[in-house]
Amino acid sequence: MSAALDVRVAAVRREAEDVKAFVLEGLAGRPLPPFAAGAHIEVRGRRATGEDAWRAYSIASDPAEGRAYEIGVLRVGDRGVSAWLHDYVRAGDVLTIAPPRNDFALADGADEHLLLAGGIGLTPLLAMARWLNRTRAVYRLLVSARAPGRLAFRDALSQLDAERVRLHFSDTHGHLDLAAEIGPPAPRRHVYLCGPGGMLQDARRTARELGWPEPMVHVELFNASASPDDTAFEVQLKRSGMRFAVPPGRTILELMLERGVFPSYDCRRGECGSCLTRVLSGEPLHRDTCQTAGEKADNRFMTVCVSRAKSSSLVLDA
Repeated sequence: MSAALDVRVAAVRREAEDVKAFVLEGLAGRPLPPFAAGAHIEVRGRRATGEDAWRAYSIASDPAEGRAYEIGVLRVGDRGVSAWLHDYVRAGDVLTIAPPRNDFALADGADEHLLLAGGIGLTPLLAMARWLNRTRAVYRLLVSARAPGRLAFRDALSQLDAERVRLHFSDTHGHLDLAAEIGPPAPRRHVYLCGPGGMLQDARRTARELGWPEPMVHVELFNASASPDDTAFEVQLKRSGMRFAVPPGRTILELMLERGVFPSYDCRRGECGSCLTRVLSGEPLHRDTCQTAGEKADNRFMTVCVSRAKSSSLVLDA
């Protein structure tokens, strides 16, 4: 992680049901490090146990403005960092963050961009849309939410070119036709996907069936590791001789690092595959996007950064 810096919370807004926006500025008017559309920051927050933890949040701001980082935080449960941000952080408070990092950048040389957002997965795609709108590039933004009350950043969306933005509310409009929305591939046309894991799996599968080359499909899984329905489970590290419980709101990777076990890892969002670990027994609950459906069904490997357990315990080769 890059050197941390302190920022001041300039504003807090309720954007939608269970979603708040936080606008972060440099202390004493100091400029913040620049970023490109698709970037995220990590915010140091606090769990209900009193422990500090870092969580990644995509920047929704227009990169050309650069005065502040605007993030959208979906509240997940009552014990994690998102709940702490919702319940305790106010305008004027100081937070510690890691500077922007971008694993989800706009493709160089693309002539057309299709942005497909699900729920709070809108945040990095909103930054992209703002940048593309400013530069008069060809793009289309589709935002899917369950209902209007679940849609964040409506004011920001209204400032984009209305002909390039479409809203889909599943409670009203029914199931989203991904094949019709994604369409056939074309030279120098790229698609960007961010949202819940189930939506992303369906969208990636649809893109493959339509013949999209893998490099033209860009994916970011938002908040893969957390769910209100998470339950605790036990992990045994066979080679390290360790056994520990993984409570809701914690990841296997976090607990391994705390115990001095240092596997390879990078993105912490289940995208890169760096932390894939062999499963010796138990059934994983896969939340990554780096493995194929067949690889997940085999249950031979799991990403310890985001995946959990369907069974009561797992034994890992670590």
